Amino acid sequence: MVLKRLKKFLKRSNEPQKPPEVEVKRQHSLQDDYDQAMMAISFAEAGAPEQAAEVMRQYGKRKILVVSQEEAFTEAVMEYATQLAERMGYELIAVNIGAAPSDRAVSAYQQHMQEEFQGRAAKAAALLEQKAAAKNIRLTHVVKFGDVGQAVEAINREYRRIELMITDSRTKKQELPARVNLPVFSLKTHQ
Repeated sequence: MVLKRLKKFLKRSNEPQKPPEVEVKRQHSLQDDYDQAMMAISFAEAGAPEQAAEVMRQYGKRKILVVSQEEAFTEAVMEYATQLAERMGYELIAVNIGAAPSDRAVSAYQQHMQEEFQGRAAKAAALLEQKAAAKNIRLTHVVKFGDVGQAVEAINREYRRIELMITDSRTKKQELPARVNLPVFSLKTHQ
């Protein structure tokens, strides 16, 4: 009886624990939070307050991701995001996602169109930045090109402590990556 159980246990331990198509990623933990805080404290104690502030700024406050698939943010999204960030004490990360180049080699025309998109997105983000600054909210603006899901996933990896995402109704739930576990607030605009 014991021998059967031992054989069964050994057989299970030799089998793969997950299917090969499943990707396992380690999320940050309390230990990571502790390590980050200790790094900032070490910089501060070593007489480098600028570096300590930078570590805490990068890791510091929780953030709201504001996503637009165009170069501008709708008024409803801007109002909702700034009011929510103000009430919760969060920072904002605004991202404009442009269309991906049509082929692998980016032509001069496509590069010009991406530069134009970045310029228009920066102007539109300035309005959101004014609204955020009026409420004493820190805002970071990012422009990405390509798939919405991949862009959200990349930003989620790059910036820590993103708690939720706000977008307009044009972004479809299917476009968002399943691996990024963020609550999504999709606002419908009445026109």
